[in-house]
Amino acid sequence: MKAKQMHKYLMDNYGKVVHDIDKMEYACKEVSKRHEATPKEVFLFMVEDEPIESMYTHSYGFNTREGRALKEQFQLYYY
Repeated sequence: MKAKQMHKYLMDNYGKVVHDIDKMEYACKEVSKRHEATPKEVFLFMVEDEPIESMYTHSYGFNTREGRALKEQFQLYYY
């Protein structure tokens, strides 16, 4: 998922963008390389908290240990 697509998604759904889109694109790509997921799946997991099908990120609507670890990895690349 490219930065322009992320920007459009955030504008369409939230009306504003408060994130650094270039850093978000980089973080999504790097995290997706380390795991069997696409950058779009990582983006939707971080923004909408949607489960990633190929990973065990949620259990009963809450993040699992793997889901929390994925968020921490994303933060390391983003910041």
